[in-house]
Amino acid sequence: MQTECIYCGEEIPQGRLKALPSTKTCVNCSTAAPKKAVTVTKGTGDHTYNDIVVMEHDEYETIFKDDLRKNTLD
Repeated sequence: MQTECIYCGEEIPQGRLKALPSTKTCVNCSTAAPKKAVTVTKGTGDHTYNDIVVMEHDEYETIFKDDLRKNTLD
């Protein structure tokens, strides 16, 4: 089993290897970007339901930039 990161050579923590047994990179070298999730209500009347929309962090910032600015000003 690969225990060293293929990019930087640092040892991959055992917790990461346990969670992702086939990983070849440490957390710092991982290409996975942070995600954001937003809950939305869909449907009408008796057919209303909640859903979760998951998106890339930069897409979230683009869509909700005005809301983010308001929160930092409060």
